Amino acid sequence: MQIHTYLILHKNGRSKHNLLWSAALAFLLWTPHTLFADISTLERIVEAEHKVAYVGARLRTSSSSRGTRTFEEYVIHTSEDASYRKVVSVVGERRSVNGQPNRDERQNDNRRRENNENRRDRRERNRDRNEWRQIRSLFSKKEIELIAQNYNLEASASAEKIMNYETDILTITPKFAGRPTKRIFFARENGVILRVEDLDAEGVLRDMFVYTRISFNSEAVENKWKGIEKEAKPEQRRSRSVTRAEAEKILKTQLIQPKYLPPGFHLQDIRSMKSRERDLIFLQYTDGLVNFTLFEEVDRPRRQGNREREGTQIEIGGTTVYQRKFGSTDAFRWSGAKIRFSLVGAVPTTEMQKVVESIIHKAKQK
Repeated sequence: MQIHTYLILHKNGRSKHNLLWSAALAFLLWTPHTLFADISTLERIVEAEHKVAYVGARLRTSSSSRGTRTFEEYVIHTSEDASYRKVVSVVGERRSVNGQPNRDERQNDNRRRENNENRRDRRERNRDRNEWRQIRSLFSKKEIELIAQNYNLEASASAEKIMNYETDILTITPKFAGRPTKRIFFARENGVILRVEDLDAEGVLRDMFVYTRISFNSEAVENKWKGIEKEAKPEQRRSRSVTRAEAEKILKTQLIQPKYLPPGFHLQDIRSMKSRERDLIFLQYTDGLVNFTLFEEVDRPRRQGNREREGTQIEIGGTTVYQRKFGSTDAFRWSGAKIRFSLVGAVPTTEMQKVVESIIHKAKQK
């Protein structure tokens, strides 16, 4: 109403300064309030994850370069650290055309790779069906801060009910091009997530889950937890967090970090892992929602056949780089400064190439 009054005064010949000052003041007062409110909504959802216990069943759809898979899983959630899922049945699968072998690669290599991927898929399915697997917590405090910096948050009421629960929606949209959108439908009553939709940069739904049954009855949760407590063991990570000095001691050389990072990305962690008698260091970067990882290990001679299976050969910064694409994920591999590098992430290809180039230049200056 105040802005409308100033508009009327302006029409009657009063100074424009009143209108501009009023509009600026209204923006300054309104924007922080809205932003704060929507961050508070995200914090409320995370808090519910810590405090509200429940058991239920949900349908989950996951997409990859190999296709789409939909399955039903049971979930038991007693706290942030005690949240587990177990696949009950596979509802449907559809193989992607993009998952078919690349015609430009040798047929034998493709057949071998496809067989390996099929075996890996079978192992993962069997493990999902036979084990209660720990569910990672939604967002850390640092990730919430990064999301607030790099994404727009909008909370709104929803007319849709999920299992007779009234819901609200938190929509998280990117401030930078080429990044995903997340929609979180949560119970208005207690903030518990009932549905999540993950859309890629083109707006295509890539992953989602929706609860079909859920109970907040404390006795039901306790009884269910007692029944699976011995089976549900916290997932043991194969890697451990290390300092930069420890990482350099493992590599026996200087740790190379990219000079260029896509807007909004920060180093989240440096970790060490022993894989097939190799010491592997990896640096994890995130903008709150999207991640990419830089792997570094001591460079060793490789067989020619292995080189040919590494993907398309390109040149970046005067260095031969092998690139492969898995759906929305890019993987780059190259060597330099006695280090074998791998960069993997679902960041736009042009941004990933800039990161690769900055690492190559930094390695040459070493």
